[in-house]
Amino acid sequence: MPAAYPTLLSPVRLRHKTLKNRVVFGPHTVNMAEDGLPGDRHLGYYRERARGGAGMIVVEPSPAHRTGVLTRGNFLAESDAVIPHFRRITEACHEHGTVMLHQIYHIGGHGDQDNSWQPYWSPSGFPSMHDPWGSHAMTGAEIEEMIDAFTAAARRDREAGFDGVDIFAGYNCLVDQFWSPLTNRRDDKWGGSLENRMRFSVEMLERMRRAVGEDFIIGLTVSGAEPSPAGLSLADKQEILSLLDERGLIDYVSCGTGSYLYDFGKIVPSFHYEMKLGASDAAAYKSVLKHARVTAEARIKTPENAEEVLAAGQADMVSIVRGQIADPHWTAKAASGRRADIRPCISCNQLCIGRRMRDYYASCLVNPSVSREFDWDGDAAAPADTPRTCWWWAAAPPGSRRRGWRPNAATASG
Repeated sequence: MPAAYPTLLSPVRLRHKTLKNRVVFGPHTVNMAEDGLPGDRHLGYYRERARGGAGMIVVEPSPAHRTGVLTRGNFLAESDAVIPHFRRITEACHEHGTVMLHQIYHIGGHGDQDNSWQPYWSPSGFPSMHDPWGSHAMTGAEIEEMIDAFTAAARRDREAGFDGVDIFAGYNCLVDQFWSPLTNRRDDKWGGSLENRMRFSVEMLERMRRAVGEDFIIGLTVSGAEPSPAGLSLADKQEILSLLDERGLIDYVSCGTGSYLYDFGKIVPSFHYEMKLGASDAAAYKSVLKHARVTAEARIKTPENAEEVLAAGQADMVSIVRGQIADPHWTAKAASGRRADIRPCISCNQLCIGRRMRDYYASCLVNPSVSREFDWDGDAAAPADTPRTCWWWAAAPPGSRRRGWRPNAATASG
């Protein structure tokens, strides 16, 4: 083990599993589904990050319910048809010793009716900041239906060979819309007091545990304080997570930044933001949780960043998403003393979240293998027979149209 990263590369216990290191390839929407099913693109994409040494992978989210469809490339909601297709991925990644989870989500009032052809279901029917339409305030029966849908999705994931699930409970989506007094104005048993506002998540997690059994990880993706004085403070979030932790309902929380409500840019923070953006919130949660592990997210870009966060006790694990999109072998290179060979993510957000926002499947500006791993058998391509270099305006007279590609000087004939 390289002395430079002793904490990052050490194992950690998570419920019934031991992660071989503390590097997580966290959940994110790559939008590659084919007719709602994970196909060869997904298989190649996740298998390559497993080959590259990630301790745990959380596969991109499926909507728990038909009203939660967000993108063209979402997986099918409420369908067992996905099970054998996911099993191809879990089996391939398990061969590399990677713990495999799957995220389940519903973004509540921030849905996309153009893709779902359904109304947005939310606690109290408020509009989103992202479009002019209001959402549908769920009835009591619909809340019960939604809890059952999340539970069925977890059962489906267990049958697909996943080691656990990650429940999307951050960024002001459905779960934390129930928690927040900003978005939950109900006056029945699902709203009002903190106990009532937590009822949706408590009942969902309890039913889920009964459905999947004890040897199955259940985690939450969360975010920090809501960016409004009327919303949940960090202390409020600490109290909520502490209550879930005390009841033994969660095995970890993964702490990101930003919100669909007011602060969308921080969900996938660009290079404009400081490094280790989410580490302080993760540390605040870790300080009050007695049992659940904590994962830090957001602008933890390098092995040095990760080691600093972990060695300082701010988190137990780190989620490196765009870093492992840019270089699937990020972990293996750090572990084998090849730190200088890691292809860096530059947080440009052009072809990962940028393509996702245009409803294409994800790619990467610095890694052309992204989405082509299955075709290329990984993050590699044979060198060109004739290397070429790119030259730009600086290499041509002003006004010239000669910008473009030409043979490398070493191989050019004249």
